Amino acid sequence: MQAQLIFNLPDDQAEYDLAVKAHDMRRSLIEIKDYLRSLSKYETEDEVKWEAYNEVYQQFFIILNDNNIKL
Repeated sequence: MQAQLIFNLPDDQAEYDLAVKAHDMRRSLIEIKDYLRSLSKYETEDEVKWEAYNEVYQQFFIILNDNNIKL
């Protein structure tokens, strides 16, 4: 099976840029996920900070899930 994306440039420039950068955006989301996981897992000495990190980490996945993004 093959898929082909066709863009009318310059009219579809924004859509083209999105398609070309999709891999970089996914990689960036994975790096953010890993960073937040690290904070919520290892930065546990200050309970208030840990709760904030953990809340952001959980919200990150809620937002991804709401937008049908699977990492």
